[in-house]
Amino acid sequence: ATWPVLALAVKTGANWCCQSCGRQCQRPDESPEQFQRRIGQAKPRQYLLTVAHLDQDPTNCSGDNLKALCTVCHLRYDRQFRARQRALKREWFGQLNLMEAME
Repeated sequence: ATWPVLALAVKTGANWCCQSCGRQCQRPDESPEQFQRRIGQAKPRQYLLTVAHLDQDPTNCSGDNLKALCTVCHLRYDRQFRARQRALKREWFGQLNLMEAME
């Protein structure tokens, strides 16, 4: 299946709610105005549902590796991996790893 089909299946399976915080998110058949009326909130961008690859490998689309997360939770989840990637990039460019320097 294609990514749009897989992502839609994950979001539908989660009933368009974040699987981390439980936030209700906008469904594809809802206009922003309908969605705002349904949830009673005024910041619809925070209520977009995404699908995260838990192992950070976009080629691994197995069901146990995909999770429906709102944009806030998805960014929070990915933060730990981005920090590690930045450290690896600095090391690759020749910057000393402080933990190794202390050994």
